[in-house]
Amino acid sequence: MPTKRTRRGHAWRPALSQWQISELLTGKLKYPVHGVYDGYGDGEGYDLRAFLGERMNHDWQQHRDGLLRFWISGRWSSDLAPLWSPWLFFRGAPGTRPWAWWELEDGPPVGDDESEAEYLTRVGLWLPGERELFDRAGECIGEDGAA
Repeated sequence: MPTKRTRRGHAWRPALSQWQISELLTGKLKYPVHGVYDGYGDGEGYDLRAFLGERMNHDWQQHRDGLLRFWISGRWSSDLAPLWSPWLFFRGAPGTRPWAWWELEDGPPVGDDESEAEYLTRVGLWLPGERELFDRAGECIGEDGAA
């Protein structure tokens, strides 16, 4: 007997822990007071650059496109999983790049007093649709800089 099937779109979900995602995107180490920590740190150090290595680089390369799309969407980290830890709350924005992008990729240096958006324009690194998101976000901010 035929079965009616409904196709559902799947949201992007990386095979990384919430700690790893947060650390790759923000560059900040936040250890839990209690519970399991499965990020890149050692439970003591707070400079994530001290933990740069093969594993982090591999994870960034494997999940780079999805992490970048999520970052420039401006969505909150809690959109990635319903039980996201509140102390790892963050969001990116169009016209900016996450910590791992700056630390793990080779690109031309940023000029003096050059904004991230100016840099992306100069080196031609805007992602498809990102410039439009950036321009729309700018329209929402008044002249005094308040949203």
